Formats: sequence, C-alpha cells, structure tokens
Amino acid sequence: MLSIPASAAYEWDNSINVNADGMVWEYTETYSGDRSVIFKALIDAEFGDNDRFVSAWELLKADVSTSESFQKSIEKNMDVKIDNSSKNVTLLRVESDMSTELIGPVGGEKYIINKYQTFYDFKTPLSESGSNMWFQGEPGTNVVIDLPSEMKLISVEGIDGKSIKESSKGTRISGQFGFTGELVIDFLIEEPHVQEKEEIVAEATPANVSKVDSSLLDTMFPGLTEKLLAMLNSDRFNVS
Repeated sequence: MLSIPASAAYEWDNSINVNADGMVWEYTETYSGDRSVIFKALIDAEFGDNDRFVSAWELLKADVSTSESFQKSIEKNMDVKIDNSSKNVTLLRVESDMSTELIGPVGGEKYIINKYQTFYDFKTPLSESGSNMWFQGEPGTNVVIDLPSEMKLISVEGIDGKSIKESSKGTRISGQFGFTGELVIDFLIEEPHVQEKEEIVAEATPANVSKVDSSLLDTMFPGLTEKLLAMLNSDRFNVS
C-alpha cells in the first residue's frame, strides 16, 4: 500500500521531534487526483470484496494492517541510530490515522491525507549515550527535525535545501532527504546551568529578617534590640 509510485498527486512528508529520552517520527502522506483512486482501489481489493466501494470496516482493517506492517518493517530495518548503533533505540509502537475520505466509491477522486506516528524510546538518555544521530528516510521527501533547547547542533549531513533555525525552544532543521535517504546530525548536550552554592544559600535564606525585626522593635522600644542580642549572646557562650 505504501509502494504507489510518486507523482505530483502524491506527497510524503516527515516530521521528527527529538527529546533526550525518546523521539516521535510522524509521516504524512497525501494523495489526490488519480492517485487517490488507485489507493482506494488497493484498499478495496486487499481488505474488501472488490466491489468498487470502500466501507468503514474495510478502512479499519487497512488502518490496523498498515500499522502492524509498518512496525514490523521498522523493527527489521531500524531507521534510527545513535552513534552508529540501534542498541539504545526501542520502537515502542506505530499509530496510524487514515483519512475517512477513503470511504465511498472507488471511482471518485478525493484529497486524502493519512498520518502515521512512530514512537521511540532511548534506553539511555542522549546526554549519556551519544554525540550523533542517523536517520533513514525516503530520498527526496520533505523533512523537519526539531531538537530540544539543551541539544546543540554541531553539523548536519545528507539533507538538501537545508534550513536551520534556532530559538529558545530549540533548533529546527528542515529540507529534503538526500539521494541516499541517510541523514546524520552531530550534536552536543549542554548541561543545565548550576548555581553556585553561595547563591543557593542566599536564595534559601530570608533576606534582612533581623534588620526588619530590629527596626520594628527599635521603633517601639528604642535600644531594646541591642539589649536582647547581648543577652542572647551571653547565654549562648555561658552554656556548658
């Protein structure tokens, strides 16, 4: 079902959202014109009774089958690596959302948008496990990769029409997968800023409490504060 030849009536886009402990890769495929008719005909033939009509039940079966096939395909040939290995990457699940525009007569042309999401877990966070990531995508398809703010991009290879934008939320890389479909990014995880102990202590201690208290007491009872402090200091040093 995912092997229909590409044309102006078919598009495949990739959106990859990377976090320190995992990532989500979302695929969006769009059919229009005669390609939508071919796609509906495939569903009718594969999951229906070939009656030139796609029912809701046939669409549901196609949705479930596509998710299962997609997951098996990725597990067989993992499309994500960290430091040239997939040992730290686990494919958790694949979710699909096939357009309800597929329901109905096969002969009617429709504008169809299907979405597929693949969820990955990193057994060890990126801060402890690597300095580069490798992605295997479909050559020539659009791709957007969002990196978290603590992940500093060093370099990116294997992407055509490259655009890199940085903001307080992180880094966005966009373009198209190159002719091999292999895209590699080198990165550095920046540790969060740690305050000096003196600053932490200063923040934890209420500021100028004694001054506020003493000014209030001095206003009400002039000279009393000094006498109380002297008595407290005297008692402190006299304790055996």
